[in-house]
Amino acid sequence: MITVDTPVLGNRLNERKTPLVLPSHLHLANYKGSEKTKTDTHKPSQERQLLDAPTAAEANRVAEEAGGAIHSRALTWAHTISWLRKVTSMKIILKGVMTEEDAELAAEHGVDAIVVSNHGGRQLDSAPSTLEALPSIASAVKGKIPILFDGGVRHGSDVFKALALGADLVLVGRPVLWGMSYGGQDGVELVANILERELARTMALSGAPNIQSINIDYLGLRKRDGFGIARL
Repeated sequence: MITVDTPVLGNRLNERKTPLVLPSHLHLANYKGSEKTKTDTHKPSQERQLLDAPTAAEANRVAEEAGGAIHSRALTWAHTISWLRKVTSMKIILKGVMTEEDAELAAEHGVDAIVVSNHGGRQLDSAPSTLEALPSIASAVKGKIPILFDGGVRHGSDVFKALALGADLVLVGRPVLWGMSYGGQDGVELVANILERELARTMALSGAPNIQSINIDYLGLRKRDGFGIARL
């Protein structure tokens, strides 16, 4: 899965106020072999230092110390997908697609799936929500490749809405982490079971007999000019 919406790190104000720094007794497991990287993980990351750089000159200095660009701006439709096909047999999924034009290009270049995602809203202020972008992307893709969806899914009814608007699969992030923090594997399973039960109940109360039957006809909008519901 390739994240395509971070050629540079967004202006994440909350993360600037409270940067993620590991406590002294913890380190990243994949850096166990290096004492230097153990120490470095207890300081703000190079990405965070780049975000906090007050001038272009300081940003260039941080990037140079990191050995070049921390986030790659070199990905292209013409080169990247074809190169990946040569070096891996795994599925290629693009995460961060938010326009129908990019969705069409993804299908044309033979990716296996896309994820409609705005990086949790952290990358660009005033970007549309993923639920707003989903219908036009689904219309553009026309079933050529699977569409995965993420962004603020907290209830089974959220899953229902995403499926109705064209998603094939719905991804869940923070609730799973909350469940893991609460009870490890049991907590994760509890979150999955809650979402499944909520989705099943929403389907039953909406009259949808199975997942395949869920479509946009089950959704409506509050009328802007008065009482009632307007069809989408």
